[in-house]
Amino acid sequence: MKSARQSRRDLLLLGSALLAGGIAPIGLTYAEELSPQSLAVDPSRVLFRVRIEIDGEGNVNVPTNPLVSRKSDRSLPLKSDVVFDYEERLRRADATDVDSVPIAAERFFHEANSDSEVNRSKIQAALRPSVCQSIVRRDTLPEITYSSESYFTHEELDLLRMPVSSIAVDRLLPTDPVVKGDQYVVESESLRALFGLSAVDASEVKGEIVALSTKEARVQLRGNLDGSVDGVPTKLRIVGKLTFDRTMGVTTWLAMAIHETRDISKAEPGFDVASTIKMIRKPLDKPFGLQAQPEPLDIRSGIPEERLYVELQSDTIGMSTLMDRRWRMMSDKAGLTMMRMIENDRSIAQCDFRRLSRLAGDKQWTMNAFQQDVRKTLGEQWREFVVANERVTETGLVVMTLVARGAVEEVPIEWVIQHYSDDSGRRVLATFTMEGDAADSFAGSDDQLASTLRMIHQPSAAQELPDLAEQESSKPEDRLSDESIQSASDRR
Repeated sequence: MKSARQSRRDLLLLGSALLAGGIAPIGLTYAEELSPQSLAVDPSRVLFRVRIEIDGEGNVNVPTNPLVSRKSDRSLPLKSDVVFDYEERLRRADATDVDSVPIAAERFFHEANSDSEVNRSKIQAALRPSVCQSIVRRDTLPEITYSSESYFTHEELDLLRMPVSSIAVDRLLPTDPVVKGDQYVVESESLRALFGLSAVDASEVKGEIVALSTKEARVQLRGNLDGSVDGVPTKLRIVGKLTFDRTMGVTTWLAMAIHETRDISKAEPGFDVASTIKMIRKPLDKPFGLQAQPEPLDIRSGIPEERLYVELQSDTIGMSTLMDRRWRMMSDKAGLTMMRMIENDRSIAQCDFRRLSRLAGDKQWTMNAFQQDVRKTLGEQWREFVVANERVTETGLVVMTLVARGAVEEVPIEWVIQHYSDDSGRRVLATFTMEGDAADSFAGSDDQLASTLRMIHQPSAAQELPDLAEQESSKPEDRLSDESIQSASDRR
């Protein structure tokens, strides 16, 4: 695997090739070369067919425990090939204000898939047909994608996080009239929109007009920027070029070589990757996959919260649920199925799942037995129970919920412990752990889990664990509270 220095050298060589190739003369007249001309975008063109191809190579940086340290423990080689082919209809907050920047889009994906290799393990990802039509909102950045018909998985949302946005590509153009040879500074806000960054801290990206005629303009781009995504620092080194069709008033082609180095976050590993990106963008007269008429969409109102759930699934436990997108499944293996709530690179809460042994016949666990087992398991950390209730969900599951308060190393901790059972005797235990001041951010995640959890298949009996008080294993991963207690301590 190439070193970071070699990757940067290859990036510069590739960038030189991009800048040198394909800049053929386009019949400029002497008058055109001397007269400053505006590169005006046609706001009436809102329907496009876009194809993006991305090749990436570099390293993924993985920490031992991101809650404790962002220092990389392992660096794994990465290769990836990604293809997107979609129709896009741009939307403005005020459709009558043609000078306003599009802040949303409808998309229909004809193709969206990736083939990756991480440490010689092949990983494929593709968009399911049920979510091939989506809405992209850019009220805030990074942009938010949701489906009006179904729910994405985190893997699908990760796939759709494109390194550049076709919605913002026209913002790379100069705002003042130019002649061939002119250079200009690309505004930080335009770069933030193009790369989908939460913030740009420093930027020195410049554009140069390398060819200009009445038909088209060709622009070279080069520079560096430092920014962040959801609180995680990232650095980009950019070399590229674009073609702007002056007769249609749109950017029709973009090629970029990007070397990005992103820090490790509490939700995802870091990376050091050099990528080449090719975008072809063609205006359409009518849609083929999208609806003929724009979908009803009130952009000036907030994004509908009910569309922002994400589908999480555990094959080990045999369950699926719809949760707030801040929840991610971090581990799904025997003895350690765990999801974590991350917001702006801050760990808010953790939920550990366990499959418990079946109950014989029509026997049910009582609330009293549940409380006794929880008290014994939490031990000296337990202080009091503040909630104890039982209900039957719409899916027919019996849910007993306990909210316990206590402390770990003098840090106030709150546990929400839920026992799920069905008519066949299958049982699942979910244990939420959070610091005492995280209740507002937690925002009823336990109720959301109880409302949407479904048993989807039956894992083998070998994966079932005994009741909490009966667990005698000394392994931390086999006990209810050890993992969650440790994570609460790590968040200090």
